[in-house]
Amino acid sequence: MQRRSLILLVVAALALGLAACSSSSKKSSSGSGSGTPDITAKDFSLTNASVKAGATVTVKNDGGTTHTVTSDTAGQFDTGNISAGSTATFTAPSAPGTYPYHCNIHPTQMKGTLTVT
Repeated sequence: MQRRSLILLVVAALALGLAACSSSSKKSSSGSGSGTPDITAKDFSLTNASVKAGATVTVKNDGGTTHTVTSDTAGQFDTGNISAGSTATFTAPSAPGTYPYHCNIHPTQMKGTLTVT
């Protein structure tokens, strides 16, 4: 009986630890203000996004490998590496326009466009 209690205690502690990790790893609000990612990386594709100038853009990696969201024009925005299942944010450019982007790791397969209004 003691072994069963110990196992239940360990399982409960692990569940609490995982819950704490997942809630603390979430980033600030998205540019769309909807609470969902503005850009999603999944199955070696990137979604397009539309946000307001200067908004915080949230990128969610729903794929099984590391990806990036990097502006085609150097220095505009770059999330750096985003591990599978993780999120990252960047600030949208302050000038309205269309900003193409890609994944630095898979540049020929993964491309998208950020529209800033």
